[in-house]
Amino acid sequence: MHKLNNFIAIIPLLFLGYDKFISCDEYEIRDLYSNWSLKNQSSSTEIVVGRLPVGVYTALKSQYGDVLDSKNDVDLRWIAKENWTFTNKFSLNKSEYQSVRCVNLTLHGVDTVANIRLNGKVIGTTNNMFVRYSFNVIPYLQEENTLEIQFLSPLWAANHSAAALEANNINTPPKCPNEREKSECHRNMLRKMQASFGSGWNPAVPSVGIWKPVHLEAFDVAIMRDVDIAINRNDTHWIMDIRVFLSTGVKENFYGELMLYAPELLDQPLNTSRQDLNYVSPILELEVPIPKEKVELWWPNGYGAQKLYPLLFSMNCWIADARPKRLAKTISKKVLHVGFRTIELVENLDVWGRTFYFKVNGHPIFMKGANYMPVHILPELSADERRMRYVLKAAKQSHMNMIRVWAGGLYESDTFYNTADEFGLLVWQDMTFSDATYPVTDEFVESVRVEAVQNAKRISYHPSLAIIVTNNEIEWYLTRNRTDFGYDAERLDDEYKKLFLGTIKHELNVITRQKFSPRPGPMMSTPSIGVEEVKKDIPADPQTINYGDVHFFEDEKDGCNPDIYPRARFVSEYGWQSLPVMSSWNRTLGTGDTVVGLMKHRQHDPKYFGPMMQLIARHLPFKPSEWENDVENFVYFSQVAQAMAVKTATELFRSQRAHNHTMGAIYWQLNDVWVAPTWSSIDYYGNFKILYYWSKNFLKPYAIFALYDSKNKGLNITLVRDEVTEQRDARVYDVTMNTFLWSKLYLQKNITWQFILESNSISQNIKQIDDIIKEPYNVNNCFLEFVLSEPETGNILASTWFFPSTVSKAIGLVDPEIKATLSSATCTSSKTSYSLTILVNYPALFVYIELQHHRIVNYTLSDNGFVQVVPAKMVHIEYQETECITITMANIKILTMNQFMSGTTSTSGSATTSTTTTTAMPSDTTVTTASPITSSVDIDVDLIS
Repeated sequence: MHKLNNFIAIIPLLFLGYDKFISCDEYEIRDLYSNWSLKNQSSSTEIVVGRLPVGVYTALKSQYGDVLDSKNDVDLRWIAKENWTFTNKFSLNKSEYQSVRCVNLTLHGVDTVANIRLNGKVIGTTNNMFVRYSFNVIPYLQEENTLEIQFLSPLWAANHSAAALEANNINTPPKCPNEREKSECHRNMLRKMQASFGSGWNPAVPSVGIWKPVHLEAFDVAIMRDVDIAINRNDTHWIMDIRVFLSTGVKENFYGELMLYAPELLDQPLNTSRQDLNYVSPILELEVPIPKEKVELWWPNGYGAQKLYPLLFSMNCWIADARPKRLAKTISKKVLHVGFRTIELVENLDVWGRTFYFKVNGHPIFMKGANYMPVHILPELSADERRMRYVLKAAKQSHMNMIRVWAGGLYESDTFYNTADEFGLLVWQDMTFSDATYPVTDEFVESVRVEAVQNAKRISYHPSLAIIVTNNEIEWYLTRNRTDFGYDAERLDDEYKKLFLGTIKHELNVITRQKFSPRPGPMMSTPSIGVEEVKKDIPADPQTINYGDVHFFEDEKDGCNPDIYPRARFVSEYGWQSLPVMSSWNRTLGTGDTVVGLMKHRQHDPKYFGPMMQLIARHLPFKPSEWENDVENFVYFSQVAQAMAVKTATELFRSQRAHNHTMGAIYWQLNDVWVAPTWSSIDYYGNFKILYYWSKNFLKPYAIFALYDSKNKGLNITLVRDEVTEQRDARVYDVTMNTFLWSKLYLQKNITWQFILESNSISQNIKQIDDIIKEPYNVNNCFLEFVLSEPETGNILASTWFFPSTVSKAIGLVDPEIKATLSSATCTSSKTSYSLTILVNYPALFVYIELQHHRIVNYTLSDNGFVQVVPAKMVHIEYQETECITITMANIKILTMNQFMSGTTSTSGSATTSTTTTTAMPSDTTVTTASPITSSVDIDVDLIS
């Protein structure tokens, strides 16, 4: 047994005058992380398992294989159909607990339906994987103890719950998913990660296990569970509005005393003195003013630093009037890091409807980001710090400032929110209810109530938490299926309001404040009509573009056509499918598998490969109907098409931010839980798709976009400056349009204009196509580059490409005659790196580099999927393995779009160029003559006649 000494080293000797307070002993905690065994109900399988956290799929991996390999998502489904028991044996000295009133067995995460037995006695049950369960076990403890957690099959439990409702003629749709998803039915019956049952992009892996720690806690009266710190400010001070939430096992009121150490904020520790606390709902509240001059602001990524201040809370609780004796186990401690910032969701009436934007530290911020998936489909592996930091660091490095934690996943680990705080990634937190109706039985509603309270209290203090939304797409689900529901429609609406408005939203008040709003929300659903919803019943159209947020997945349309995208207030989901790199597929294959067969097995989209193939066929020189015989090239084309579409959508949304019209673009999705056709930009193994490399450009704080405007038959050139300044300023910037021929390597012509751009704003200008593309150039033989730079220094801030015609109609695109060499290999304990030099004689379109080595799991490139219009370009390759692994050119595959236009075969060697990306006019566009728009500076240098 050891003491919980989780406080930081910078605090100790500063405050020696408080020895009277700290003389009592801390509560004791024993982590039951080892010595577990596992067996199924028939005892035909019985093994010793490793340390917690652990689940059945994880424990059986060495015996039956990884559930994410081959077709194991289906072949190992039998695991979820059985009942399983985890057993732990531990010894203790009972005399150590004679002086305490409470010894709790606390299970921080049990997945999902289980009976808990201690020494043969049932001490409790669980039915919600998102809830922390604590049981007082003093009556059951012995010198030698056996703890058993007996799990019911989640599939049986879900079907049993559904059958019980149906027996009473209660319909709770959906019953079962589309057959192509290979998913399980009745996911809405259990408070379990909804993605565990499968969906249109992820496998069904109905997990069973202990996904968070199990602790034995010994304390006298109460312990500190959570601390919510809401930040407010006035003219002279920041105010930390603090609520300390306690957990107690006694049935009488008691005393509490809090000591707060904040060495960077307070000259002396703060002591609340004795407080009278009610055992029914023990909360200690206080306000701590901090002079403004002592505080450095916390900013979202790209707008400033993410200063975090450490706070140590030490709580002493006792019952008698006299202070507790030494060794009384009355003290609990907690360390938090807080950031000082204000955040609000502004929904003001305007000429279109209502705004929907986040204001941070008084400034409107355009939210750029992606939807975050758990880093593993198995919950016990979802808190892996290395994988999590890798994905969130990638988000930060691509200039994102918001991550949406999707409702089909989890309330993430403390490590996740701490990392988001550190990286400046605001978190849009969905609660874990998605695209379904849910039962409103007393047991279910009570479980949800506890879930809402516990998780809100745990995450609310983080400066990264921007908003909590009670569900994903349920209002949209109810409205678009109302006819199918028939007579049940009204009942389902009422049950929805009872569960989400009457229970969840009400319980989230535990983190609200009467005097000010420390954080937006909670919002009822996404998509939504925002604040307008409080005036009405469930909205007739949650997807209205003039209020709230929308989701967009009309993938039967041309994703490279800006006209198809909604001019909405905030777009919290949109995306296009693509395929992971070949090395990831090869790593996933089982005996007898083929890549084609596995791709078909894992394509869960009810529309199959249709939207992906259609998008490719519209723009690129590839025959999707022949993909089974050309699978490696299919991977390449799918990634190019995805990047083109998401780039077009994101740039369109960012270009609509004038007057706060559109103020958010959160694409679907950032990362993956397996190797499959999905909407991700980072695959399961951490390899970046072309979309990710392009996003590092189209999400830049300084950006330039060139989008075809069909209404004006011109080119809409948008400059973006996401920069907050103390005083709004305006600066002059150069925009240079470079004209290239497909048949010639070097720049043919350039024109420079000057634009004025204010801080935290955009500037736009329409250029007629016929005015900027003139003979001898036409829409098929040339392409354009737009460069944003500083006039004084010439420093390039951003650039983008514009293709006047679809790539498949380009004239003059020839074999670029690529030559590539590897050099400058270095290997350290943390990474191996190479430099790849690419030489070309003609423009190389969408140069794609893939590293293929069976021992290298993932790698990163300095650029990929780029356009090369210079003779030589260097690309840096990095990968992290436990040893130095040498690669040669034989391990590098290089593709360009040129070879498919010119008929050449696949290339060995590659090239790369600037970090700019591409936009094309829609495939059905016709260009007509229009009047030119003049600009302040017009320099036309014709380099080649």
